[in-house]
Amino acid sequence: MESGHYEFSSSQNGLIKDLADKMRLVSFFLIGLGVLATIGGVAALTKDGFGNIVYGTIQIIIGLWTQKAAFSFQRIVDTQGNDIENLMAALGEMRKLYTLQYWLYIIALFFVAIALVVGIFLGIASVSR
Repeated sequence: MESGHYEFSSSQNGLIKDLADKMRLVSFFLIGLGVLATIGGVAALTKDGFGNIVYGTIQIIIGLWTQKAAFSFQRIVDTQGNDIENLMAALGEMRKLYTLQYWLYIIALFFVAIALVVGIFLGIASVSR
């Protein structure tokens, strides 16, 4: 083996291929769901419609990053001599995906905390009347 080059074994490639196949299928569903939600949001163009547009756009982005990661994982199996580079590209795409989800959950928790505090104050205000 040449220094700096690593090739995964056939059983490791099988595991990676299975992961890539599953990720690709999930990405198609995410993109499809995102497109449908966005179309529904545009059709409604109300307050609820805007939420669907945002949700749909996020699903499409998540689906595209999942698809890119799946493609990089598949390249590990399909090529030789670049397994580590392809693995790092796949991990980079997954990092983007999970960074987006991380921040979305942080933002959601922030708004839930605000809603909880406002709800408590409104509840206290309505009881004290």
